[in-house]
Amino acid sequence: MDFERETRREEGARFLNAAARRAENASQRLFLRSKSVAYETGRFQQADRILSTRDFRRVVKSGKRTASGSFVVMIAPRTSQAEDEANENRRKLGVTVSKRVGNAVVRNRVKRCIREWFRHAREGLPARSEIVVIARRKARDLQGSEIATVLDQMIQHQQSRQGTA
Repeated sequence: MDFERETRREEGARFLNAAARRAENASQRLFLRSKSVAYETGRFQQADRILSTRDFRRVVKSGKRTASGSFVVMIAPRTSQAEDEANENRRKLGVTVSKRVGNAVVRNRVKRCIREWFRHAREGLPARSEIVVIARRKARDLQGSEIATVLDQMIQHQQSRQGTA
């Protein structure tokens, strides 16, 4: 009886060890694959963000402004000279969503949708530019695809306005 119990324990331990090794190998493969996929899909990185209050204020003060019922978009050329050649044409995004838009869940959803729009529309935006998007109260009622459509129209309007000026 003790021999059978001992044998079962050993088999169970071997099974658990083998399962743990498989899971560890799978998680390592998934991690490596996710890093390469994230890079290929244009992940929104820290270098793509406007982080300092000074930069936000500069874009708001000197940027070209376009407004709609849901958003205000300001675009300014980037003036930072400390950028390396690899990031020379990088566009940066700053997002502001106040408590007037809604609770934390709503605000975070709006911010995620704006960042997702930026990730996909990045190549169509002016090179070496900084963009600040301010969400208004009506933005909470929009779905992700509607947010992207509104922002695309605003950027297109602003670019056409700059072309005629």
